[in-house]
Amino acid sequence: MKAIIFDLDGTLVHSAPDIHAAANVMLAHAGRDPVTLDQVIGFIGNGIEKLVERCLRATGGVPDDLTPHYAEMNRAYAKDLTTLTRLFDGVREALDAIDLPMALCTNKPEIPARDLCDQLDLTRYFTVITGGDSTQAKKPDPLPLVHTAVALGLTVEECLYVGDSVTDFRTARAAEMAFAYFTGGYQPTPVEGLRSEECFDSWHTLDLSRFHGA
Repeated sequence: MKAIIFDLDGTLVHSAPDIHAAANVMLAHAGRDPVTLDQVIGFIGNGIEKLVERCLRATGGVPDDLTPHYAEMNRAYAKDLTTLTRLFDGVREALDAIDLPMALCTNKPEIPARDLCDQLDLTRYFTVITGGDSTQAKKPDPLPLVHTAVALGLTVEECLYVGDSVTDFRTARAAEMAFAYFTGGYQPTPVEGLRSEECFDSWHTLDLSRFHGA
């Protein structure tokens, strides 16, 4: 293993409270009722557009034109990226202990992903940051993950992907990359096909080397 690539939301950071707040601003602007934090956690993982669509579907239906709702969500979220967002316990210590190149591969758009990392002092850890709009496809398409490995100067076989969702799992499988699954993230249901040896439940006791080739 020559590098480790991480998902962001639900893996390294508990960002759902800020995403939840922004979603409810967007919904209020649209004249809709608010959604709960648990609902938003279930909506995270496939990009901001899909999250907006899911919030609108849950509160009365999806309109034909989603453009103003995307714009309002992005505006509200950019205003408060890290007001409530925090690193999961043990993440900082785990990143400090890793002596391999690291990168991010997230479905969050690249600019807010970079801004969030800047505000939480995470940017210094990552050689490459791939956002949901950095390539022509989003996870679970393997393209963003393959792109990240190539940007590191490596093959997919030389990297480990760390994520918290079925989307991350499917992305790793599609890219044929080793996978480590954080069980404390945002996945609301069991992940079919995930092996127990691919899972970890604490950043404090994590040994990432055991996942390579799992």
